[in-house]
Amino acid sequence: MRLVTATIVLAVVVIAVVTALTLSGLGGGGQAQAPPSSTPTATQQPPTQSTSTQTSGQGGAVQYDAQLAQKGVEYFKSVGCTACHSVKSLGISGGAVGPDLSKALFSTDQWLGRYYKENGLDNPASDPTKAAQLLAQFLSNPPDYSTTMKSQVAAYKSLYGDQWEKDYVPALVEMIKMAASR
Repeated sequence: MRLVTATIVLAVVVIAVVTALTLSGLGGGGQAQAPPSSTPTATQQPPTQSTSTQTSGQGGAVQYDAQLAQKGVEYFKSVGCTACHSVKSLGISGGAVGPDLSKALFSTDQWLGRYYKENGLDNPASDPTKAAQLLAQFLSNPPDYSTTMKSQVAAYKSLYGDQWEKDYVPALVEMIKMAASR
């Protein structure tokens, strides 16, 4: 019975993602799109001149890899995140179903803020590095109380396999770090 329920839930999530992609104009006009080619993760790349340090305006400095952050912007758009979210600090418009993610790295609201607190981070702006690590964990394995994200991540893992955690999550986190710095 659990397998049948899980299959139905996954099918509903995949349908929701396809619908969101179609509505946001990212559905490819009925043609299958290959996921973007994999790139080395931040931990695999040596520090480059593209590493930027920006003041967050929240009392801490946010360091991010500009090249990886730009890859995150591409992923953010290509996987359909814009169907629900915008990132106004980066000039990315999107849906209003989910919140603007410009300051998500420093969120103390709702699910991400709760997740930070449960993992020992009461003030994410005081430790952007730990906030980024926890954000990566959240995007890889959201808690049960974050049902929408849990469904979305399951769909992304189904679509992209290991690439979700190896390539997409690090790039998306760098994008969020860049957004928070502006």
